[in-house]
Amino acid sequence: MKGSSDLALLALPSAAQHEDWLRAKKRQLTRLLGGFPTRDSLNATVVRRKEEADRVVEWITYEVEPREVVPAIMLIPRRRTPPLPAVVCHHQHAGQYDLGKSEVVGWAGNPQQAYAAELCARGYVTLAPDAIGFEERAHPRLSGPEYERFAAHELLLKGLTLQGKMIWDVMRAVDYLASRKEVDPNRIGMIGHSLGAAETWFSMALEPRIAAGAASCGTTTYAAVLAAERYHNYGFYVPGVLKWGDISEVVSMIAPRPFLALAGEQDHGFPVSGAREVAARASMLYRRLGKAEALDLFVSAGGHEFTEEMRKRAYNWFDRWL
Repeated sequence: MKGSSDLALLALPSAAQHEDWLRAKKRQLTRLLGGFPTRDSLNATVVRRKEEADRVVEWITYEVEPREVVPAIMLIPRRRTPPLPAVVCHHQHAGQYDLGKSEVVGWAGNPQQAYAAELCARGYVTLAPDAIGFEERAHPRLSGPEYERFAAHELLLKGLTLQGKMIWDVMRAVDYLASRKEVDPNRIGMIGHSLGAAETWFSMALEPRIAAGAASCGTTTYAAVLAAERYHNYGFYVPGVLKWGDISEVVSMIAPRPFLALAGEQDHGFPVSGAREVAARASMLYRRLGKAEALDLFVSAGGHEFTEEMRKRAYNWFDRWL
């Protein structure tokens, strides 16, 4: 009788089969998510621009769907020769709907979350948009939790999902970065903590232009979350996904592009046992594709946080691959 590791190997494609396997996986996962809209004009606008000593700050807007405007902040390093590598910086959730892009650029909230500002200081163009329901994308009347629930349920009634919506918004952020002359479109990465981590691996699975990713405290398995009897935001749940696979399969779809998962030993919301399972399974495919070094998992001794050591590892990861 074959062991579980043997069965897992048999379920993954060979290098020769990888392209067909990935095409089928993308089609299946996209169907579960409800599909994506037609790509239309971004109608992007730089609302305000401020030159600082080491960077340029731009307040921008662009449309993810017709007449649906996303506010974002772009940080552009000065005294660097373009085109430069760029990183989409997705904020966390934490139930703090008043915070979004402002936290990752370091203007509010937890200093551990200021990765857009820190990456800019290292020479990266960074783009920090608000996710639906957060900061400037809050509902004018409903509270944050009420709007998240309403949006998720409205999308389900239409055969769509909140996760599909958030992935699409990331795809449009990549569209915007790729349109800027300061950015090398072949060196676009993505980083996030918690919600931002989940959006990183979900988006990378379906957006091949994201060349490298780093995900802090948001990589585990659905099986581990259910076993721990934890719950997350509405976007974390995709109807029927467990009939298709688990997060291990989603992360495997990223291969062979570089992906770094960072986890906390004491992070009870995203059990580290699940993170280890994801890394172990996905690493099988990375090895088959001759890119074993492009997948890594770092486990800190702490909990649900993005410590200085974890951030340093994430930034070094981008330095290596972008």
